[in-house]
Amino acid sequence: MNNTNDTARFGGLGNIPTDGSQPLESGVLPDDFPERLERLKETSGLSWRALARALGVDPKQLLRWRKGVEPCGGAMHSLFRFATRIPGGLHILMGEGAQMTLWED
Repeated sequence: MNNTNDTARFGGLGNIPTDGSQPLESGVLPDDFPERLERLKETSGLSWRALARALGVDPKQLLRWRKGVEPCGGAMHSLFRFATRIPGGLHILMGEGAQMTLWED
């Protein structure tokens, strides 16, 4: 992405600096993300192991997320894509008014 003001635009989530002053994932997820992840899992009907498999992450990574570590990179992308496939999943994960915009370079 070539952006002259060093920001990345995330659909509905505001501008986040990409100049190293703040990690990309910082502040993107709600404070109650671990509880929202639990609700998303329950809504999907999957076990934690099956959810990890669906997201392509190690089950230990899900445990870290449940303890408050935010996913990043490809794992974050997989989680958002998964949430869009569950009825109401993006709302469960992100809350009221959440939007997601996917784009190609």
